[in-house]
Amino acid sequence: MMNTTRPCGFVLLCALLMPGGIGRIDVAEAACTVKSSPGGKTGPLMKHLSQDCTKAEREAQAVPAASVMQTLMQGQAVDLAGVVLQGDLIFDQLPVRKSQIPKGLTPDQQAALSALNDEEQRIVAGNLIIRDSVVEGALRHRSAKGTLEFEGTVDFHGTKFKDGVDLSRSVFQRVLTMDSALFEREAYFVQGHFAQGLSCADTRFGPHSRFHRSVFRGPVDCQGSLFDGMAEFLEVVCEAPVNFERARFGSGTGFSGAQFKKLTNFSDAIFSREAFFAFVVFSGEARFAGAQFLQTADFSNADFKRGDDLAKVRFDQKPLTNGTKGIAQEGAGKGGQSTFQQYAITLGILLVAAFLVAYAVKLK
Repeated sequence: MMNTTRPCGFVLLCALLMPGGIGRIDVAEAACTVKSSPGGKTGPLMKHLSQDCTKAEREAQAVPAASVMQTLMQGQAVDLAGVVLQGDLIFDQLPVRKSQIPKGLTPDQQAALSALNDEEQRIVAGNLIIRDSVVEGALRHRSAKGTLEFEGTVDFHGTKFKDGVDLSRSVFQRVLTMDSALFEREAYFVQGHFAQGLSCADTRFGPHSRFHRSVFRGPVDCQGSLFDGMAEFLEVVCEAPVNFERARFGSGTGFSGAQFKKLTNFSDAIFSREAFFAFVVFSGEARFAGAQFLQTADFSNADFKRGDDLAKVRFDQKPLTNGTKGIAQEGAGKGGQSTFQQYAITLGILLVAAFLVAYAVKLK
């Protein structure tokens, strides 16, 4: 019997050449797709746009900030991906929650309990997920005497923030995720409380980022992150490992007064401007091998309780180590290439370049 089976390649080629064949199906599959929650005033808010959507299509499907705030006020979850978010998210609009005073207390007991509950407390009960999106407005929590508590997941992975972000005095009960995010303006998390840590690997921070007096009870993973402007981590408390490996700090950087209780990793980090580690306590292992300090590095009165590896660091200027504990003073800054070696390599490169130019001229 004759075998009439055709090779798969031949069938595929025919399908591609036929009108309305596989080629047209591929085009249809590449179209912009939108998944969203049913319309209405109650319930979670969900909207996902596929990667194939154009900028115009995303703008046509833009999500207003008012819808997000309304959902959060109802205690519902927000789940956005690939969208354009228009307008400001002002968390001070959330209602203030105050604890009830139990009955049967004496006047003194009531006064004492009222004093404890005096601060304003606002709650975001549901998840707040804004992934791979563009936020055109600001995110603000401006209360000077209250806290903003996120009970659910907060995920900003891959999102671009075109306006300022100020979530100071916020409590994150779960990991705050913002890997690969972009902050074009300020990013403030002053006096934040990160119960399960912070993940900001490969994140790019803008002209000013502040984590002043924040507490991190979980791991901090900011490896490969870029701080274009001033970065403030003054007086932070880190109870779990901290990873700034390969991070780049483009402007002044302050970690003064910080407490690192576990492993602290600044390996291969680059500090282009002044860096301040004065009065820092490194209770765990401190790794700085391969780091580069291109301007002033101040480690005055720092305490390396498990020793240091500053001898493996490149210092373009002699570091300030007055009153520093736990370091080998004579070894600090001698690791890597010496200044003489760097000059020798540079001179060698210039000589080779001059020889090649002269040889090229001779050939003409």
